Amino acid sequence: MKKIALEEAYVVPNVAQWTPQVNGLPEFGLCRPALEDLAEGRLRAMDEGEIEISVVSPTTPGPQGFVDASLEAELSKKWNEYVANAIEPNKKRLKAFAALPMRNPDEAIKELTRAVKDLGMVGALLNGYDNAGENTNTPIYYDLPQYVDFWKAAADLDVPVYLHPRVVPPGRETTYKPYPELEGAAWGFHVETAEHILRIILSGLYDKVPNVKIVIGHLGEFLPYWAWRIDHRFELEGRRQLMADAGRPIKHDVTDYVRKLYITTSGMFYTPGLKHVLEVMPLDHVMYSVDHPYESCVVGNEWWKTLDLPQDMLQAIGFDNAAKLLKL
Repeated sequence: MKKIALEEAYVVPNVAQWTPQVNGLPEFGLCRPALEDLAEGRLRAMDEGEIEISVVSPTTPGPQGFVDASLEAELSKKWNEYVANAIEPNKKRLKAFAALPMRNPDEAIKELTRAVKDLGMVGALLNGYDNAGENTNTPIYYDLPQYVDFWKAAADLDVPVYLHPRVVPPGRETTYKPYPELEGAAWGFHVETAEHILRIILSGLYDKVPNVKIVIGHLGEFLPYWAWRIDHRFELEGRRQLMADAGRPIKHDVTDYVRKLYITTSGMFYTPGLKHVLEVMPLDHVMYSVDHPYESCVVGNEWWKTLDLPQDMLQAIGFDNAAKLLKL
């Protein structure tokens, strides 16, 4: 079955010049040739995995980790132009998510609009929090009030924003300092992203911008599994009322907001996990992805072939849901 994949990474040449954090990721060095390939090698990998369309995006940390924050807007534009030109010869099979300068919400809105309207991009991918140019332990998250207009702009453009993991902020020493192997893709990526999404939910964003479309990977970064527990404890502890009393009301249970997310299978070729996600999430909010080149398109496809699900469900997850979301 031909499929669409949404969390497929690339890098621009000399990426470490602007985001040296990539050098701290062992998998980056192992995968760099494939990350730089936006032509024959990538298409070959897609063919081997029976992927019809891949949506490429800047690998973590992307613009969110630029050493010089003043360059975020300029370099985001250049990165988007670079990838748009690179995929142009194969534009029927390769699409792109925009890189955005999130330190400045106005610049992010401007670049998202340009990327979608002028460069033909199908949305944006944000690599977690922003701390570009900051040698501090203080990340900037997108639940903050100054980002509401950004989310409104994405909703008005009717494009999704993929919130991708990033290594946990350097200040989280209590848990991670003795065990750096937990900082990245094995664990910290997913805790960090889940907490970021929870911040967005608890900020009331979905009540302010009900049509916003946010995508997360890795079978939902724990959230479809844990949302029941959050609501259970909120009810027992009276948290919703306490939030309202503090001027931070939310209209629905956390589970209801989690069900508004779009979720992909990127890097999680795990059948029990997928079946749980399908019990919690609307079917049309679940989509296939690989996380190429950090994960294998072949391995993902071999797992896909083992799924004992109805054909119409496989068609929806593998292709139709993403095609509708991205207007492909």
